[in-house]
Amino acid sequence: MYYLSSSLADRVRFDEDARIWALECLRAAEVPIWKINPKRLARHDIKLGGLPESDDPAEAKARYIDAFCRAHAEMLCDEIEDTISEIELLDDVDLDKHIQQIQLLQMPNSDSLSALGDATGHFGDNGGDPDGDLWLAPAKHFSPDELAAAERAGGKVIDGYAFPYPRGVVINRYLKCIIEPGEVAIGGWCAYHCTDIGYALRREVATAVCAASIAQARKRKRKVKNEQLAAKQ
Repeated sequence: MYYLSSSLADRVRFDEDARIWALECLRAAEVPIWKINPKRLARHDIKLGGLPESDDPAEAKARYIDAFCRAHAEMLCDEIEDTISEIELLDDVDLDKHIQQIQLLQMPNSDSLSALGDATGHFGDNGGDPDGDLWLAPAKHFSPDELAAAERAGGKVIDGYAFPYPRGVVINRYLKCIIEPGEVAIGGWCAYHCTDIGYALRREVATAVCAASIAQARKRKRKVKNEQLAAKQ
């Protein structure tokens, strides 16, 4: 691994070398890519082998962990694309056209929503919790005062993604593949039935959930059509 100094060339070499090593570590793991925590794996690797000498050990560690996260996202994206290509119900869908970058307000938990007053409704779903495992809503829906209140309650405005959500999707950590119609094996998202829109922190996650939702909608439509044809016979 290259020595990390203040030199831009050194930093570029360090980042790329760390990314290549991260890919090797991730590929050597005996579990599916979506079940790996890249930050935990990076810290374990540092504990075993240490870091190269550096002018700034803290920065070297941060960049090393970031390299594992980038490599993990790269592999996860490839896995999602491969899985989508095998789902017959999605063979004519261009998912990239459905994913939109957006600023999101992320709240830490359901208890923190009370700090938003009436604006809590932006996180509601016809009186129930959203699907997924996070609390996300478009930041544009909130006033400056509401955003300030959200920040005091632990919320933060972040870059994320929005996508169509025509049918419900559940998180199933025991899936043998990363996506099935109506199911995904990954978190980092939420979605609302009242608006048919979902939100995710990462693009690859948005793609996966969007694909699972559209596939489920098409599966349901096909089932209804077959039932109608059967009833006519």
